[in-house]
Amino acid sequence: MAILSGNRASRGPEPGRQIDSSVDIMGLAETLVRRWWVVLASIIVFVALAFFALHTISPRYNAVARILIDPREQRAVQNEVVQQGLGSDMALVESQIEVIKSEAVLGRVVKEAGLATDPEFVPPTAAGRDPFEVALEGLAKATEVTRRDNTYVIDIGVTTKNATKSARLANAIAAAFVQDQTSSATAAVRDVSTAINSRLAELQTQLHDSEEKVEAFKREHNISSSEGQLLGDRELTSLSASQAAALARVNDAKARLQVMQDALRTRGDVGASAADTDSSLGTLRIRLADAKQRLADTGQVLGPRHPRYIAAREEVAQAEAAVRTESERLVSAARDDYQAAVAAQNKVNDDLKQATDTSFSTNKDLIKLRELEREAQSIKVVYESFLVRAKETAQQEGLNPRTARVIAAAAVPDNPSFPPRMPLLAAGAMLGLFVGILAAILLDLVTGLLGRSQRASPAAAVTSTSPTTGGMVLVTTLGDAAIARRAARDMAHSAIARDRSVILLDFANDASATLPGLAEIALDETSPLDAVRIRHDSDLHMLNAGRPAAVAKVSQPVLSAMLRDICAEYDDVVVNVGELDGEHNLPAQVVANMARQIVLVARGGQADNREAEAAEALSNNGAVAVSVVPAEAEKSLGQVA
Repeated sequence: MAILSGNRASRGPEPGRQIDSSVDIMGLAETLVRRWWVVLASIIVFVALAFFALHTISPRYNAVARILIDPREQRAVQNEVVQQGLGSDMALVESQIEVIKSEAVLGRVVKEAGLATDPEFVPPTAAGRDPFEVALEGLAKATEVTRRDNTYVIDIGVTTKNATKSARLANAIAAAFVQDQTSSATAAVRDVSTAINSRLAELQTQLHDSEEKVEAFKREHNISSSEGQLLGDRELTSLSASQAAALARVNDAKARLQVMQDALRTRGDVGASAADTDSSLGTLRIRLADAKQRLADTGQVLGPRHPRYIAAREEVAQAEAAVRTESERLVSAARDDYQAAVAAQNKVNDDLKQATDTSFSTNKDLIKLRELEREAQSIKVVYESFLVRAKETAQQEGLNPRTARVIAAAAVPDNPSFPPRMPLLAAGAMLGLFVGILAAILLDLVTGLLGRSQRASPAAAVTSTSPTTGGMVLVTTLGDAAIARRAARDMAHSAIARDRSVILLDFANDASATLPGLAEIALDETSPLDAVRIRHDSDLHMLNAGRPAAVAKVSQPVLSAMLRDICAEYDDVVVNVGELDGEHNLPAQVVANMARQIVLVARGGQADNREAEAAEALSNNGAVAVSVVPAEAEKSLGQVA
C-alpha cells in the first residue's frame, strides 16, 4: 500500500513516493484561532485602504436615458415616395447604436452643450488640437450605448464627474438622435421632392413637344377626327350606306318601270301599278268606268243607234285615250326616275371609290400617327405619375412620423457608479481576509521552524559521535507513558528540523482508540488521507493503532507488511509503545519484533539499576541498538546509536 509522505516542497520525492496534498482542516482552524489578531489586523488594514481609495478617487456618475426604436412601417399618405420605418430586422436596430455613437449625433451635442470649452472633455494636455475633436472623442469615450436583449429599447449611458452633467448629456444625446432621425427623414423626402420637380419640368417640355408633333402631323396629312372617329372613316361609312340606298332605289325604280311598261303594253294603261302613286290616273280611270257604265245603260235602254248611246260611246273612247295618255306619261316619268337613280348610284360609287383610295393613303399615315400618339401617351403617363408623386412628396415632407422616441429621460444619479462603494469595501475585506489567513499560516510556519531549531540546539550539545541512523525507532519507558510520548515527539521534531520526513506511530495503551488508524487502513475501512493526521505547524505526521475492534481483525503478517511500507515511505519512523511493563497490543508487538533501534526514556537524570537491566534485556545480546535517554535531555533521533 502507499502512504502519503510529509516531505517538504524543497525536497524532491524519492522513487515510489507520493506527495501529500491533504489539508488538515482542524490544524488550519487552530492556526486561525491562534493567530486571529493577524487576520483581523489584515482585514482592518485593507478596509481602511478601500476607504482611502473611496475618498481619493474622483467619483464618476452614470446617467442612462432610454429610447425606443419603432420598426413598424408608418404611412403618413397612401403612396409614400420615401418609405417610413426601419423594418423588423434586428441588424437595423444594431445599426442605430452606431448612429447614436456617430459624429452626426455626438457632434450636435458637443456644439449645443458647449463641451469644447469644458475642462473635463478638453483637458489642458490637449493643447494644439481642435477642441471640438477632443471634446467629441471625450464624449464618445464617456458614452455607452447598449440594446436590451431581444427588444427595440436602447440605453444611452453617459459617465462624467458631475451627476447633473451626466443626466443632461444623456438626455441631450437621446434628443439629438431623435432629431437626427426626423431631420434625416425630412431631408430624404426633400431630396426626392427636388429631384421629382426637376424631372417634372423636363417631362412637361417633352410632353408638349410630342403632342405638338401629333397635331402637326394631323394637319400635314389632313387627318381629323370627330367623336373619337376619323372624318375619312365616317365619310367612308356614310358613302357605304348611301351606296346601298342608291342600289335599292335603282332596283325599285327599275322594277316599277318594268311593271308599268308591261301593263301599258298588255292592257293599254299602267293600271294598278301606278294607281297608288298618281291620283290623276285614278280619276281618269274612275271617269272611264263611269263612261262605260253609262254606255252600257244607254245601250240596254236606247239601243246602239241612239244618239245618246253614240255620245256615250265617244265619251268612253275619250276616257280611254286620256287614261292611255296619262299611262304613257307615268311610264316616261318612271323611266326618268330610273335613270336618275342609276345616275345617283354611279355618283355614290365614284365618291366611295375616291374615299376608299383616300382611306388607304390615310391608313399609312395613321401608322406613323399612332406611333407619335403612343410616344406622347407614354410621356404623358410618366408626367402624370411624376405630377402625382410631386404632390405626395410635398405632403409627406411635413408629415414625417418619428421612428424613435424617448421613453425614459435620464435622472440625476444619487450615488456614483465608480468607484463602487460596497463592492470595493467588500473586496477590501475579502482581500484582507485572504492576506490575513496567508500571513497567519506563514507566521505559524516560521514560528514552528524557529522553535524546532531551538529544540535541536540542546540535543546537539549532548550529541555523541554515534552515526546518524534511519528507519524505525521504538520509544518506551518504565515510568509514566506520557514521558515516552513526549520524548517520541521531541525526536520526531528534531528529525523534521533536519529536513527529514517523519511519522510518529502512537501504539501506547493510553493512545486514543476512537480515531481510525493503522488497523482501519489495513482493512481498507479508511484511507491514509483520513487516518494520518498532520500538524501544520511542524509537518509532523501521526498515526495510532486504530480502534480495538479493527485491531482485533488484523493479522500479524498484514501489520508487518504495512509497517515495512511505512518505513519505505518515510525517512524516519518513531513508534511510541508507552510503558514497557504491561500488556501491549498486536501492532506494538509487531514493532518490537521489527525494530533494531530502541530508546528507553529514563525517569530521572540517569538510568537506575532496573532501567539498566531493562536496556540490557532489550538489546538481545547486541542484536538491537538500545539507547537510554534521560527524560530531561530530550535526546534527538540523530543521536540514537
